[in-house]
Amino acid sequence: MTTSATPAPNASQAENDLPPVTPRPFWRGGLRVRLMAVIVLALIPILTLSGLYTQSRFDTARDNQRELLAARAQLTAQSQRQLILGAGAMMSALAQQAPVRLGGALCARALAQALIDQPAYSNIVRVNGRGVVACTAEPADEAVRFDETDWFAQARDSQHFIVGALEIDPITNGAVIRAVSPLFEPDGAFTGALTTGIRLQALQELGREQAGQARAGLVDREGRVLTESRDMGLARVDAALMEEAAQSGSARFNGTGPDGAPRLFVLVPLVSTELFALLAEPAPELLDFALVDTVGTIVLPVVMLLLAGSVIWVATDLMILRWLRYLQRVAAAYAKGRYSVRPVRAERAPGELRELAAGFGTMAAAIADRDAALTQSLAYQELLLKEVHHRVKNNLQIITSLINLQMRAVDDPQAVKVLGDAQARINALALVHRSLYEAGDFAVINLKPFFEELCTLTHAATGGEERGLALVTRIDPARLGAERCIPLALFVTEAMTNAYKHAFEGRKTGTLTITVKARPQGALTATISDDGVGADAAPEPGRKGVGGALFEAFARQLGGTAQTSAEAGGGHGVSMTFPLLANEGLEQE
Repeated sequence: MTTSATPAPNASQAENDLPPVTPRPFWRGGLRVRLMAVIVLALIPILTLSGLYTQSRFDTARDNQRELLAARAQLTAQSQRQLILGAGAMMSALAQQAPVRLGGALCARALAQALIDQPAYSNIVRVNGRGVVACTAEPADEAVRFDETDWFAQARDSQHFIVGALEIDPITNGAVIRAVSPLFEPDGAFTGALTTGIRLQALQELGREQAGQARAGLVDREGRVLTESRDMGLARVDAALMEEAAQSGSARFNGTGPDGAPRLFVLVPLVSTELFALLAEPAPELLDFALVDTVGTIVLPVVMLLLAGSVIWVATDLMILRWLRYLQRVAAAYAKGRYSVRPVRAERAPGELRELAAGFGTMAAAIADRDAALTQSLAYQELLLKEVHHRVKNNLQIITSLINLQMRAVDDPQAVKVLGDAQARINALALVHRSLYEAGDFAVINLKPFFEELCTLTHAATGGEERGLALVTRIDPARLGAERCIPLALFVTEAMTNAYKHAFEGRKTGTLTITVKARPQGALTATISDDGVGADAAPEPGRKGVGGALFEAFARQLGGTAQTSAEAGGGHGVSMTFPLLANEGLEQE
């Protein structure tokens, strides 16, 4: 097939008509995405160090908070302890007064006088050695006895100031912490005790004043939280923590508040192991701490990442990607054979990309020159090949004419038939070469027009028209390689010639059918059948002569098989089936 070079358009005009390039989605791993990944990887150490620094600061802040809470707990306990010990000092001073020791009429007045300006204490009672109230600052409606209380039994056996548990004062009916100062004669005889009730509310308010933002509560020796238990979310303290606080001066532990948030707790003893001060404060959380210091820990690294990513995104597009897209469009134009395009706009690109664009231009020029040379050479080769086929066809026609002259000079009918067979075979070869140079495609032949003409010529050359025989052709529009078409044409010619010789002996009419069909399995079958006398009734039964041998030879050349068969309505048929190659088969519409 002859091709010619298309005139090259102007380079600048061709460049303006470059084909568009489908953009790649950014998530498909483009240059910008990879550079962003590099930036992220580069910032990972910074983010890691920032996280470690935040963790370190968080640990320091948490430890500082614990220390501050412990110091606040000690301060709170000290204030509450002073209030409790103040009760002991007050009762020790009262014990030195004779009216109080004797428990007479002046005792109640002395006790009441002592309570002036002392709102933290609810009452002062002088109890005799039998546990009966001898006198009281607050008048009692009836005789009150304390001889069965734990603190009275403890006071009788001890000469030290005693702090009891939380109780309801039987005289004032208020919640108090019992404070007791035992009284003894110089000879050691127990004469009773002075006792007062330290108001629980006073201790609680004092704890709130000293605790600041923390929650302050009181814990008795049984571990029960006496005040603020609901706000603290803690009803009882473990005995092991109380023992630790008593031995070391404080115990620190973690817990949760009523809302489930983590809290820090500090437990400090007030007086021996009878009463403890408990402080609670929300524990710091790492995320909250980081959010407080967002500028240093979160905002700054994120802003750095966003700024770097934005700069890389824009700079990569301006400096690299837009030129790569441009060169991609140029390459797409080259793929369509437009080698006249030159990447002139790339002169404004960075140096490395300019060199790449110059390489594109040099490559395109070289390809265009080579393409022109190949096109010219191909056209010349096609012209020579066409001339060869034309001359071969002419030479075969000359041979056919010489055989025709020889046939006229021969009187032997058998010799005439032999020469006629040779002439038919030569005509088939000549027709192949003529079809090749007329079609212009020297690789394949369209079988439909070729065999229709071949069968018509053979039908006329063998006297089919003169004898009144009918010719029927059923040819598929298939394509077959030129070299493979020659043995197929000779097979059809030989079969038609044999049919005209033997099938219609003694008959004035008959039909010869030529079928060439492409099979879906990638094979082609050529069948020549007649409705004549059949192979057994022919002058040469079986027809196993030169024709049969040629059939098998032609089939072997094509990698197929040849078969003969008797037709259902009488007559004889011969067929050949062979596989098709990749470029052969039915023509595509």
